[in-house]
Amino acid sequence: MSIDQDQLPSKETASPEDKSDSIAVGEIPNSSTEAAQSDKGDAVNQSQDQDTSKDHGLKCNEKDTPAPSPAPVAAEANTSSSTEELGQSNVSTMKRKLDSLMDEDNPAKRSKPQGETPEPPKAASETNEIPTISNPEAGASAASTSEQMDVEAASRSAPTSDDHANSSPPSSDQSDAMDVDEPRSSSLLDEGSDAGAAAKTQSDDDLDYTSDLIDPALEGLMKLEDMVIPKVDPLDPLTFRDLAELEAALQIGDHYNYGEDDGWKGDWAGNLDLFRKEVVVNKNYLNTQPSAKPIRIDYCDWVASNARNKSDLRGLELLFRYVYHMKGTPAMAKKILAHALQRPAQSSEERLDIIIKAATRMNYDPIVLKQDGWTIKKTETPEGPLGGAIYIGRRVMWQKHEAVIVAYIPDETYGGLWKGVFLEDLDTFDMEPGELQLALKKWENKSRQKAFRSNKHSGSTRFAATAKFTVPGIENGIILAKPTNKASKGIMWPARVRNIVEGKRNADGKVRRNSSKNQIHVIFLAPFWNAQDASVSKMTNATDPYSVGPLFEYDTVEVSEYNIQEYTHNSISIEKLETAFRFLGLPKGIFARYLDSHRLAVSLKAYSLKHLPKNRDSEDQLLASASLTESHILSVKAPIFPDVVLMLPFDYILSKLPHPSELAASSLGNDEDSQEPVIDIDGIVHSLSPPECFGKSSQEPRNSSCLTPEALPSSPDPNFTPAKSVKRALQLASEENNGDSDTVWSMNNFASDFLVGLFQREAVDDFSVEGIGQMRTLITNLVAKLRQTCSAYPSYGMHRKVIELKKMLCQCLLIKGHGEDCIEYSSIPQGVSKVIIIIEWRKACERVYKRAVSKLSFAGVGNGVTSVITDSRCNGHVTQLGSFERPVRLPAAIKGAKRAGAGKDPNVLLLTEVEDIYYNMAENVVIPKAHKKSYVKRLKAKIQSIPPDQKGVPLTDDSDGEGGDDTMGSRGSYAAAVVGIGASLKAVDMVVTGKCVNTFCAIRPPGHHAGLELRPMNAVSNGFCLFNAAACAAIYATTPLSQGGLGLRRVCVIDFDVHHGNGTQDILCSTYDPRYLYVSIHAGGAHINGFEDEGSEDESFRHLLGGRNTEGIFPGRCGDSSPHKGVLNIPVGRQVTASAMGSALVSQVTPRVEEFSPDLIILSAGFDAHENDPLGMGGLSAADFGHVTEVACQMAYKTCSGRILSVLEGGYGVPCCRPRNDLFLPPSEDRLLDLGEDLPSNMGDEVHYTLRQKLDKCHEEGFLECVQSHVQSFVKCNSRK
Repeated sequence: MSIDQDQLPSKETASPEDKSDSIAVGEIPNSSTEAAQSDKGDAVNQSQDQDTSKDHGLKCNEKDTPAPSPAPVAAEANTSSSTEELGQSNVSTMKRKLDSLMDEDNPAKRSKPQGETPEPPKAASETNEIPTISNPEAGASAASTSEQMDVEAASRSAPTSDDHANSSPPSSDQSDAMDVDEPRSSSLLDEGSDAGAAAKTQSDDDLDYTSDLIDPALEGLMKLEDMVIPKVDPLDPLTFRDLAELEAALQIGDHYNYGEDDGWKGDWAGNLDLFRKEVVVNKNYLNTQPSAKPIRIDYCDWVASNARNKSDLRGLELLFRYVYHMKGTPAMAKKILAHALQRPAQSSEERLDIIIKAATRMNYDPIVLKQDGWTIKKTETPEGPLGGAIYIGRRVMWQKHEAVIVAYIPDETYGGLWKGVFLEDLDTFDMEPGELQLALKKWENKSRQKAFRSNKHSGSTRFAATAKFTVPGIENGIILAKPTNKASKGIMWPARVRNIVEGKRNADGKVRRNSSKNQIHVIFLAPFWNAQDASVSKMTNATDPYSVGPLFEYDTVEVSEYNIQEYTHNSISIEKLETAFRFLGLPKGIFARYLDSHRLAVSLKAYSLKHLPKNRDSEDQLLASASLTESHILSVKAPIFPDVVLMLPFDYILSKLPHPSELAASSLGNDEDSQEPVIDIDGIVHSLSPPECFGKSSQEPRNSSCLTPEALPSSPDPNFTPAKSVKRALQLASEENNGDSDTVWSMNNFASDFLVGLFQREAVDDFSVEGIGQMRTLITNLVAKLRQTCSAYPSYGMHRKVIELKKMLCQCLLIKGHGEDCIEYSSIPQGVSKVIIIIEWRKACERVYKRAVSKLSFAGVGNGVTSVITDSRCNGHVTQLGSFERPVRLPAAIKGAKRAGAGKDPNVLLLTEVEDIYYNMAENVVIPKAHKKSYVKRLKAKIQSIPPDQKGVPLTDDSDGEGGDDTMGSRGSYAAAVVGIGASLKAVDMVVTGKCVNTFCAIRPPGHHAGLELRPMNAVSNGFCLFNAAACAAIYATTPLSQGGLGLRRVCVIDFDVHHGNGTQDILCSTYDPRYLYVSIHAGGAHINGFEDEGSEDESFRHLLGGRNTEGIFPGRCGDSSPHKGVLNIPVGRQVTASAMGSALVSQVTPRVEEFSPDLIILSAGFDAHENDPLGMGGLSAADFGHVTEVACQMAYKTCSGRILSVLEGGYGVPCCRPRNDLFLPPSEDRLLDLGEDLPSNMGDEVHYTLRQKLDKCHEEGFLECVQSHVQSFVKCNSRK
C-alpha cells in the first residue's frame, strides 16, 4: 500500500497536542500504582469491580493485577517516512514515563538490589507475555493524553449496552470520580465459566464430517477429510484491559463511533468479520489537516505489517478470543478459533494465513452452519412461498462469479436468507429472496450462453438455438401459432401440432415423414384468412363472409418464441374471448370464426387431456427421437389423435352451436364467467358405436382404456360454484322493489351451495371444520345487520346515510378478512379443500358488499358513480424547456375527463380540491412509509432552496450531480407531489367506503419510478417522478384501522405505462409480501436490455426516460423478469402493440389477479404507449386504452365488487397549447390545442421545434383522447348488479 508522503506529519510540524498524544494503544499505563494512590482505589471499590466483572462473565485474571508491563512495540512501516508519522522522539519520551509507572508495581521490572547482577531481558517468545498492539494511528493514543489514565478510564470508552445509544465521554472533572464501567461489548459475551467453555469445545469431538451431513451436490466443493480438527484447549477470556486495547485497535466504541460500522455487532459472525475492517492510520494528521484524505488499511493487514514474529499477531488473537466467548458462538466455531491460534506455525506469515483461512472456513463449515441454525440439507419440496431449502445445491451467478447455495435460514425481515459460496475462493455471502431469484436467472443465462458456445465447433449450429424450444401444454397438441399467410396479419391463431407419424401421403399411399429440424407442421383451426376467394363465396349460402373457407388449413411454422406460444384456455368464456378479440384489430365480423377456432381448440385439448395416453419418455429420449427422425421435439411431444376424431363433421357440429349474435351480452355485474359447455368429442365418437348408433343407450358407463387418474384435470366440482339460485334471487330482490321478505335475505342468496352445505353439516352432523362455525356466525350476523340497516335507511338524512354506508361496507371487508383467518389456521378434514372454502367465502362476502351498495346507494353516492379527482396545486410543478413532462398535461387530462362527462353528468363527479386532512396524512403518515426518510428530507430541502422565480431545476441528482437530468422542478414541486399523494388517498377512501365505484386521479408529477430512495433498482434517474402515488395508495389501503388505514388484506397494482414501474416494485415488492401483487406490461425484454449473464451493472442499457433507445429501455433490466410470485412483469418487446397487450391481459394477468383475489385494484395509468406519443414506443390507440380499462374493471368485478381506481402516470402526446415566441422566426402559424378555461392563464408551454413536430400528429389522436377513453370505460363499468 502506497502512502502519500505529504499527508504524514514530520517531527518539525507536529503540534504539541500531537506530541502529547503520541502513545501506542498497547502501552496503556498500569493501573495498580494509580489505584493505590487514588482515594477511589480502596478495597471496597476493588471488590465491587470484581463483582461487576463476574456478573457479566468477564474473567479478570488475578495474574493481570497488577498487569505485567508489556514490551512496547512501535508501529513500523516499510517506507522511510513512517518514522516521521510515528513521532518517534515523542513516543520514546512517553514510553519512559509509562515504564517508570509500571515498574513500580511490576516485580519483574523492579531494579535488583545492589550487588546482584541483573538478569538479561528475555525475549517475548521465552516469556508468556504477548506483545501489545501497536496504534493504527501511527503514534496517536486511543485513550487520554494524561499520565493519570488507568485501565478503568480506558474502559469508559466502551459504555454498557444500556447506554449504547446515548452515552457520551465523561468530562475531565468527572473522570477521577467514576467507577469502572462495563464495556458495552461485555453484554455480548458468554456468561459460562471457562470449564463450561471447555466442555462445550470438547463435546464437539464426536462430530464427524460425513457425506450425510451436507447435501451430495456440495461434496465436491468441500474436502471433508481435510476438515477434521484435533482436540484443542479453550481460549482465555479477555480482561477489561484486553477489551479496551482491542476496541482502541479496531477503532470502535464511542471514541471512534462515526456510524453503524464503527461498533460491535450483535452476532458472532459479524464481529468475526471485523478482522477485515478498515482502520485509519493518519487520524492525528487529519485533525490538523482536515482537507487531507484518510489513509485506510484492513485491520488484519495492519496487524500483520507490524508483526515481528509469529507471536506478534496479538490484535487478531484478542479478536478471536472475544468471538470465542460471545453468546451464541457455535461450539465448532470455537474449536476452529482455538485451533487457529494453537496450531504450530513457523512465521507470522504462516500464522496469518492460518487465521484468515479459519475465519473464512467458519462461514461455510457445515457443522458451524448447522449449530448456528442454518439448514444445510436440500429438501425435495418447496418450503413456503419462498422455496426455502429447495435451492440448496443450486448454482448462481453473484458479482460476476459462479457460486453455489449451501444453506438456508428463515428470517423475520426478509422471509428467508440463503448462504452462497464462491467456487473460486470459498468466500461466502448472504442473499435475500429477490437477490436469489436474480442470481438464479443470471446463472441460467450464463449456462445458455455456455451451451451455445460449446455447440459452435460441434457439428451444425443451424438449429442449435431452437433445438430444445418447447411450450407448456404441447403434450395436449394445441398451441397458438403465427400463420405464414400474409392475409392473417401476423395474428396468433389456435392450431393443432401434427405428430411426426402424421405425414403427407405419397401417390403410393405411403406416409412421408416430416424432415425439418426447426419447423413443425400445424393445422390451423377455423382460420379467417382463407375465405378471400370470391368464387367460393358465390358457391356458399353462408351469411358470414369470413366463415366460407375451409375449417382447417395446413401450414409449416418456424420454431421460435415469436411464432409459437402456449394455449392457455381450458374452457369457453365468451366474455374473455370478446376481450381478447378487441385487441386483435380485426373486423367485428371475424369474431364468429374466432369463437369457432377456440371451440375446436378447447374440445381437442380436453379430449387429449382425458383420453389420450401420455408420452412417458424423458426429455433426453425425446430429443434423441427428434434427432433420429430429423424433426423438432415439438413434433415428437405432440399427441396422436385417432382418425375417427379428426374425421368428425366439425362443420356440422359448429353450425348447431349458438352464433355470437344469439348470445346475450355479458354483463359486468356478475362475479361468474358466462361459460359455454365444451364439445364432448368422446361422447360423439362413442355415439357412433353400438348400441348408441342404433338409438339405444348403453347400460355401462363410458370409459376409455387410456384414461388415467393423473390425466384428469384438477378443477373443482361444478357444485362448488355459486348456486344458480343466487342470480335468480338477486333478480327477485330487484323485482320486489326493496322487499324485505325472508326469501330475499336467505343465506342461499349470498353463499354457494357448497358453503351453505358446510354450514348446515357443521350445525347438525358430527362433521366439523374448525372455524366454519365462526364463519357462519359472522356472515349470518352481517346479513342481519344489512337487513336492519336497509329497513331504517329511508328515514336517515343524507349525512347519516353516507356514514351508515361507510360503516356497512367496511364491516363487510373486515369480516371477509376475519373469516379467512378462521379457516386458514384450522384443521381441514380429508376430502374438503381449504382453498375452495376460502374462495367461496370471499365470494359470499363480496355478494353482501354488492347488496349493501345496491340497497344503500342514492343520487350521486354509491352505485353507478365515477369520480375524477384533481387539484390546481399540481400545476405548481414546472419543468424545464424541452421536457416531455410538461405542465399542460394536467389541463389536457381534465379536458379529456370532461369530454367523458366529468362535471356534467351527475354520476361523473369532478372534484377539484384535496382536503387538508388528506394532504397532512400523505405528508406525515403515508409518504414516510413508502419512501425513506433521508430521501424525503433531501428532496424537500432541495425544493425549498429553489428561488420562487426559477424553474427546471434538477431535483433528484446525487452528490456528484448525476441522475437528475430528466427530473426537473420548481418551488411548487413538493406541494404538487404531496397533493398528488393526497388525491390517491382520497380516491381509496371514496372507492372502498362506497361513495363511488371507481375513480381517476388526474395528478402530476407522475410517481411509478419513485422508489424507497433515489433512483430505485439501479435506474439512472427518477424518470420525472418524485413521490409514488400508486404505492402510497396501496400502503394506506392495507394499513390496519388502528393505525389510520382501511385494513384491506390484498391490493393489486396493475401498471400499463410503457415503462416498467421500478419504483412501485421497489416499495411494495422488493421482497415477497402477501399483501401486494404488482403487475406491469411494458416495453422491454432481455433481448433488448441485454442478459445479466455477467452480473454487469453497466448503465449503458438504462437510458434516460425519453432518450434514444438504441441499446435499452428505461429503467433497465429490472422489468425483464419477475423475482417472486408477488410480481408479474411482462415485457413485450421494443414496442407495446395491441395484440401483445391483449394477449398478456387475457392469458397472464387475468388468471394471476383472479388467483390473488385482491380487495382493491389500483391502475398506474400511463398513456405513453399510444401510437402518436413522442416517445415512439407504443402502438395502441385511444380505444385500446379503453379496452384495457374495461378488462381491469372486469377483473375488479370478479374479485372485489368493482373497487378500482387509477392514478395518472406517463403520456406526453399533448399538442402545443401556446403560440411560439421566437424573435428570430416569423409569427407562428402552428396549430394549437384549445384547452379553453382548463388552461390557466399563467401557464406557459414552450416547446422545442423538434418536439413540436412530433406533437403535431397528436391533434388527430393523443393524450387527451386516451384519458377520455379511459374515463368513459370507468363510466361504462360503474354499475354493480
